[in-house]
Amino acid sequence: MGLFLTTVIGFLSLLCLSVYMFIQYLRMGLDSHSSVKIDPKPTQKL
Repeated sequence: MGLFLTTVIGFLSLLCLSVYMFIQYLRMGLDSHSSVKIDPKPTQKL
């Protein structure tokens, strides 16, 4: 029973760490403020 609990807790902690790192990667890569620098909003309406 101890080996089972150790395996499950280790797997869940590894899974949580992977999800956290993936979310941080997306937050850095998909910075919404950089879109304004690349393509600014037009000042005049057509």
